Amino acid sequence: MQYFNIKSTDDVEELSRLFSGDSEQQDEITFSVREILKDVKRRGDDACVAFTKKFDGVDITPQNQEVTPKEWHQAAASVDDGLRQALEFAANNIRIFHEKQKHTSWEIDRDGVILGQRIIPIECVGVYVPGGRAKYPSTVLMTALPAHIAGVEEIVMVSPPDRETGTIDPVLLLAAEIAGVNRVFKCGGAQAVAALAYGTETIPRTDKIVGPGNAWVAEAKRQVFGLVGIDLIAGPSEVAILVDENTVTEWVVQDLFAQMEHDPMTRCLVVSMNATKAQDIVKTLELKIQDAARTEILQQAWQRNSFVCATDNLDYAVEILNRFAPEHLQIMTDTPRMVLPDIKNAGAIFLGQYSPVPMGDYVA
Repeated sequence: MQYFNIKSTDDVEELSRLFSGDSEQQDEITFSVREILKDVKRRGDDACVAFTKKFDGVDITPQNQEVTPKEWHQAAASVDDGLRQALEFAANNIRIFHEKQKHTSWEIDRDGVILGQRIIPIECVGVYVPGGRAKYPSTVLMTALPAHIAGVEEIVMVSPPDRETGTIDPVLLLAAEIAGVNRVFKCGGAQAVAALAYGTETIPRTDKIVGPGNAWVAEAKRQVFGLVGIDLIAGPSEVAILVDENTVTEWVVQDLFAQMEHDPMTRCLVVSMNATKAQDIVKTLELKIQDAARTEILQQAWQRNSFVCATDNLDYAVEILNRFAPEHLQIMTDTPRMVLPDIKNAGAIFLGQYSPVPMGDYVA
């Protein structure tokens, strides 16, 4: 973690320069992904299963990459009723939101000249769902449900198999069932993106690839863009939190943990309008991180990619947030709506102390 007192525009510039990341590591990832894509394009399923064994430690054959209907049904049926109800509750909320986003075809007639736009669904969409350190049924719902609502004919899901069981987690399969996924394959990483982009003997070529992943997945999506469509190039999880003297310290710490647990590469930023509050957050987090679940991942994210800064200048605070351009931004101040109009660069914005990021990630 790096701590800054921001007192001038020069301080803002110095902090912002640190947000750019490690270009040398990115170069290595770019080369590695390029080789994986080339191999999958050339060897198809054989390359996919070889990479699954290499990276995920699971020995799988091309013939059993796809989850069979029997596997799928048995796994989904094994999920307890409470979790099933929670997923269905979340799915209903997500449906309501995305129904409002649907585009419609239209025509205009101007003196006999007819112009218009036809909205037609994509035929086949690939959904990437991360696996490994944690399982995220919310990702299944948030990616597959919009495709289903849009009328996509075939939704193909890929996710790395569990290292111990060689299977896809039952909760992910239940979420896929609820969301209207048609086919699921035990394949992850850059090789799964390659399979969705090029097609293999068993994994169909898709028209668009959506869903988050690690740096290798994001780079693979970047490299296949143009051959297929993508949603966006999503890097590691990010959260920025703007706080003031009245923000509840414990809630800030828990919201940071909720993102940091995803990946050691998670990027965190706390901007405090009060120096005492900033120091209190650091002290509390470093005490609680010792006994938290997934403590090793939390500590790596905190030490590698986290920033805490204090300033009494709101203009500086907003400029820092816009430079950081986070995936998730929480404005946990007394007057969050006063700050909102000045925020230009953020993925999802959460206003007030009662709007934690996981609520948006799971059920909004």
